[in-house]
Amino acid sequence: MSISPYLLRQRGQAMVEMTIVASFVVMIFLAICYFGKFHDIQASTIQAARYSAWERTVRPPSFSDSKLQEQTRARLFHWNRDAFMSGDGMTGSLEWGVQSEVWKDHSGEQRLLDKPSDVTVRTVHGKLPGKAASVITDVMGMVTETLATISDGEKLPEGGLYTSTVSVKLSNVASLPALLNELNLTLNETSSLITDNWDANSPSQVAERTRVFTGAGLFHRITPVIKAASYLLVPLEPAFRHFEPGKICPDIVPADRVTGSNLPAYGGAQCF
Repeated sequence: MSISPYLLRQRGQAMVEMTIVASFVVMIFLAICYFGKFHDIQASTIQAARYSAWERTVRPPSFSDSKLQEQTRARLFHWNRDAFMSGDGMTGSLEWGVQSEVWKDHSGEQRLLDKPSDVTVRTVHGKLPGKAASVITDVMGMVTETLATISDGEKLPEGGLYTSTVSVKLSNVASLPALLNELNLTLNETSSLITDNWDANSPSQVAERTRVFTGAGLFHRITPVIKAASYLLVPLEPAFRHFEPGKICPDIVPADRVTGSNLPAYGGAQCF
């Protein structure tokens, strides 16, 4: 029994349609898979931008962007199952070591993040945005500089806007079909913090920076003169024996709260 040419054409058309539809279905399934992988990497990129912006606010200027970049790579883009350590990312290794299986292609053989240098971190520290904020910052800078000179204190840092930009270059997946294997994707995330920060590296620095905004701190430079004059008043009021305007004792806590703490109680701290 012969098959009519019409039915043959119909079968041929169905095969072509099936091939086209199947190709799109496979691409859709692959897209869903990779959308999930890219979204997971983007979530880490967002966290990295927030992390590096915050770290910049509490790190001294000597902690360069390159050090922060190495630390960010190690903590947020390396599959680190251990607790964070102060030396994370300080080895300068060019290898990722163990990495999340989610960040690999569908075959599990190629990494979507090929090497640490594909992750870059850049931070900027500047003045607050807006003309009014800029004027207020300049005025406060002059005021604190004047008070620092009078009180022998330390001027607070200017500029309270800290911005971090993290860029993550994704690898092209060779096992994907043509046009999808050369996307050259890069994820970029930016995070900004506005804060008045200062890093205290010692009790003496706490005293120097606090003194600027302490009323009695303005008398710090003439403390010896005031101390000598106060002795003349001791016969009238014994409390003048301990009169020391501008004296600051950092990290003091009430004696009943010292248990289990390394902070000194009243009378046991170094004063400045």
